[in-house]
Amino acid sequence: MELMVQFRNRSGRWLRGMLHRPVKAAQRRVPCVVFFHGFTGDRMESHWIFVKCARALAKHGIASLRFDFYGSGESEGEFREVTLQSEISDAKAAVEFSRKQKGIDARRLGLCGLSLGGAVAACVASPLRVQVLVLWAAVAHPTHLRGLAERASPIAGEQGGREYNAHRISPRFLDHMEKFQPLRSIARFKNPTLIIHPEKDAYLSLVHPHDYFQAAGASLKEKIIIPGADHTFSSIAWESEVIARTVDWFWRSLSIGDGRVS
Repeated sequence: MELMVQFRNRSGRWLRGMLHRPVKAAQRRVPCVVFFHGFTGDRMESHWIFVKCARALAKHGIASLRFDFYGSGESEGEFREVTLQSEISDAKAAVEFSRKQKGIDARRLGLCGLSLGGAVAACVASPLRVQVLVLWAAVAHPTHLRGLAERASPIAGEQGGREYNAHRISPRFLDHMEKFQPLRSIARFKNPTLIIHPEKDAYLSLVHPHDYFQAAGASLKEKIIIPGADHTFSSIAWESEVIARTVDWFWRSLSIGDGRVS
């Protein structure tokens, strides 16, 4: 079952998304995974990989929430208002919303983030006390984001404004970049962590998954490099492997198969 939902972020603005529930959930409470999309992305993501993964999770008894960050997709706001701090705040609001939904087991929650969304997931996983973390092609170093934004095209007539893929980037996006420390955050997260990264990522080198794996505080952690894959895993084979490995990780780590409590 798929249901359009909306909820307010901590500034009172509406965030919109899709809540997926297993069809055969019956009366039992089910685990839930919250997806965080990437920079300039949305709740579907490239070639609808979030949609496909959410539906695969539902077939395995796991609910999920896909949502648009403030200023992205169908949520309120303009992209030029987006900051790293606002996305972290939105992520927290999404997790809180998920935990309050009828039929969701608030004790069994996982996060899955792509690119910048992966860095956001790494930052909030420990303070939000989720049970499982999965990172796809995740940004590990804030300096990379600064370089990307600074290489974006200046907008004529707008002081400090830049354009990236037809999106206006505010100078505020770069403010307090030093406070954004996903590697320090993931070191405090002790629960199962899966890191999946494409071998041929044109944006993020293999230093990023390596450093995440080294920093991760989990005793149960795994790093997978998808041979030949690009940043968004844009082939049927790459996408299928990412989804299969992700669903299996959540299925095992959220105790669907063995009945143990995480």
